Amino acid sequence: MRISPPFDPRARQGYALILTLVFLAVTLIMLSSVMWWASSNGQVTRQNELFTTAESAADAATETVVANLDFDWTYSQALQSASHYSTLPLPNQSAWPMQFQYSDGSGNNGVTGVTVALTNYYAAVGSEFQGLSGYKQPCSITSTATTIGQAYTVSATVQQTVEAVIIPLFQFAIFYNMNLEIDPGATMAINGPVFSNQSIWDGTPNVTFNSTVSAAGLVYDDSTDPTNDDPWASGKTDSGTPSGNYAIQPLSGRDSLTLPIGNSSNNTPSSVEAVINLVTNGYGAPNPQAYSTNGQVYLFNESDLIISNSANGLAGPRSATNITIWYQDPNNSASYLTKLNPDVTNVVAGVTNKYFSFVTNVSYYDYRESDTVQAVQVDVGKLNTWLTAGGSTVNHTSYSDNGHGIQSIYVYNNVSPTVSRLPAVRLVNGAQLPHTTDPNGIFPATSGLTVTTPQPLYVQGNYNVQTASSSGGASAGTTNTANTYPAAIIGDAITILSTSWSDNYASGLNLSGRTAPVPTTINAAALEGIVQSTNSNYSGGVENFLRLEEDWSAGSGVTLTYNGSIVVMFPSQYATSPWSYGSYYTAPNRNWSFDYNFTNPNKLPHVSPKVFRLIRDVWKAY
Repeated sequence: MRISPPFDPRARQGYALILTLVFLAVTLIMLSSVMWWASSNGQVTRQNELFTTAESAADAATETVVANLDFDWTYSQALQSASHYSTLPLPNQSAWPMQFQYSDGSGNNGVTGVTVALTNYYAAVGSEFQGLSGYKQPCSITSTATTIGQAYTVSATVQQTVEAVIIPLFQFAIFYNMNLEIDPGATMAINGPVFSNQSIWDGTPNVTFNSTVSAAGLVYDDSTDPTNDDPWASGKTDSGTPSGNYAIQPLSGRDSLTLPIGNSSNNTPSSVEAVINLVTNGYGAPNPQAYSTNGQVYLFNESDLIISNSANGLAGPRSATNITIWYQDPNNSASYLTKLNPDVTNVVAGVTNKYFSFVTNVSYYDYRESDTVQAVQVDVGKLNTWLTAGGSTVNHTSYSDNGHGIQSIYVYNNVSPTVSRLPAVRLVNGAQLPHTTDPNGIFPATSGLTVTTPQPLYVQGNYNVQTASSSGGASAGTTNTANTYPAAIIGDAITILSTSWSDNYASGLNLSGRTAPVPTTINAAALEGIVQSTNSNYSGGVENFLRLEEDWSAGSGVTLTYNGSIVVMFPSQYATSPWSYGSYYTAPNRNWSFDYNFTNPNKLPHVSPKVFRLIRDVWKAY
């Protein structure tokens, strides 16, 4: 029989020791791995923290440059050189817990990398301004921040691209520098962009907005409850939650669009009125500053012809002592303003009167203002003849420095306003606007007209509709503006008088005696002031932007066709009587539309006002 030897206890003890040592080794390896992972993760975390902090430091440097670009562009309308912005002071690090070395992203220490395009280009603006285009000047800002005195040297680079943009105001279907109110009794479609530098109130379901609607304030909407009152007329407010007829959800709280005045940051409505006034702050023509970037914001300085009269304002031809016209050439520093000689001489009863054939004085009654209007009247048809034939002393094609002939006039009426007298300017015979071509082919075709006055502006009869004999064909009574010319009318207030208007209408004539049986068409951008709403008076809203003086709704109603751009920038200073309905006018059938010609930079009216905005494009960090 075979007997197994007994198990040695010492062998058992050795086996247990081996197992213990193996487990201890595995545990130590695992612990080492965990500690290594924790250490590596801590390093990565710390490096990430340093990168995030460096990114913030680099962003601070780029924001310094963006802020300076924004200020210069918004208030001075011009950017300085890239070298100026690249050497701006870097962020003050004295109170920072961590210090950084700054460079321009290309290894140059102590500066910020900045590029400013030398030219601009015309393109879609984008951002919140869908449907708008402008002149864009791209800028790139780059900054690298590198940690100093830390366990790890970490760098972060931030690059921003911004665009200095000029947006022509007449690209907007409606632009208000004040509260915008709209509450028509009939259906009304707004097809172009709408913007307000304050707030917008839509008080009726009759309005449909087919493009963007934006406001620096709130977009109020009571269209679902048309019995509600205008918040500015009654002190009432609503939730500010738009729920009306909007093709695109309206935007509240947008940054305002500024129209700089000289080198001022003041963009209030009362300050912006300066763009149409005579210039008295040193920037007025013929001072050289008038033709600087800051000076060209004033329409007085931009206009080709400046017309002025004496204080008597009596009807009839004016004598040589009370009528002056200057031709303005910003490219001729030797003679910025050239005074023109009268081109017509008339001898009556031994008195010689010298005057210009297309300018006369007229007088008539304004029923809203309850004033006798003493107006400088410009006959646009005669102006066209004067420009083409040159009269006896002037031919627009001889003024070569402008390169565009004469496309704009500024009219100042020196008549002093009183409680019963209103100085103004009136345009008549404007169906056919100036449209001439230099016979020698030196200059491009000259067409269209912009008329500016600081006083109220009246337009009598069809304006810029062309005639059946014109090369483009007639365009009265339609929203088709393919054959019209670039046109703008700018004044303290704009009143439309029908073809049947008579200057013989007396102050006591009832509304029923002032019928307007002939449909009228106005094709022009319009910039004016309004009488704002108060607790007791409604402004009249966008629907009464164009003032009227006649019984347009008599019988079946007469159609007023308007194609253009509606711009309100300031409170009226001359024509200040509040709006009311039924006493001095009744409403026409409105056939109104935004003129899509204004989306083409080549078809914008001459001396179109523009707003300036710095728009952020791209932000990236690496």
